[in-house]
Amino acid sequence: MDPEPELQVTDFSGSPAAEHRERTARARSEARRRYHTHLAAVFDQHGVTAPEDLADAALDALTVRRYIDSGEVCRCSCHPRLPESDLHDYGFDCVCSRTLAERRRAFDQWHNAIKAFWQSPEDRRITEAEQAAEAKLQAWLADQQGVIVGSHGGLAPEQWTGQVDGHSFYFRERHGEWRIELDLRPSGRFVRTVAGTNNDGSLRYGQRELEDGDVIAEGTTTAVGYGTTPVERAQFIVDTIRVHLDRQACPHYLNDLSAIDALLGADTRWCPACGTRLRTR
Repeated sequence: MDPEPELQVTDFSGSPAAEHRERTARARSEARRRYHTHLAAVFDQHGVTAPEDLADAALDALTVRRYIDSGEVCRCSCHPRLPESDLHDYGFDCVCSRTLAERRRAFDQWHNAIKAFWQSPEDRRITEAEQAAEAKLQAWLADQQGVIVGSHGGLAPEQWTGQVDGHSFYFRERHGEWRIELDLRPSGRFVRTVAGTNNDGSLRYGQRELEDGDVIAEGTTTAVGYGTTPVERAQFIVDTIRVHLDRQACPHYLNDLSAIDALLGADTRWCPACGTRLRTR
């Protein structure tokens, strides 16, 4: 037996995840350039010698942290870091730099543009497509024993709640990463919610207790079977939960499938001892 395990490399260069990494890398590079120029100008105004060099040193000292063993850049959010997207022009056009009148004017322009869009032919096409997708989802759910979807929707984040075979679940996806929590229970933590409006027009608030569950699966939107439609997403969620429940009942290869995978030369989908399904696909 070899003393070291074999390392296998898979090429994901053409995947959506690779494209996301490339966009993020370009954004980081542009943010670095913009803030370097900004800092150098500030240092120059203060009569600093070699402002370009000092700007480089300041950015490195504040925003670059590396692992002491590998030297790779640490991306933990506990460290100050530069923007990783062009939101608000990399921070140079944030709403904090505008007056109240300018913020109101920008909001009115945005609101009017949204209102005009939702009254356009494109709005009707989107609405009809969403209604058709929802009808397909409801038709699919009607044939699923033990599956209840209480709520679903959203883009950032996308969230689903419901039950699968008597187990409550919560699904959340944001920025390409998702997780599924199972068997939700009160957390003891509360959030303030908008409960309505008072007679004088001011908002009335309430409180809702948050629920937590056990995280049984997590990954990215590049996962096989993740899908793009509500029906495909529901199938993905339900299948992932049921595989987890099946694996909980299998005593043979619950924690480590690598040995049997190596013998078969492929991912093991079914337990060879009891026939329990161990993977979605």
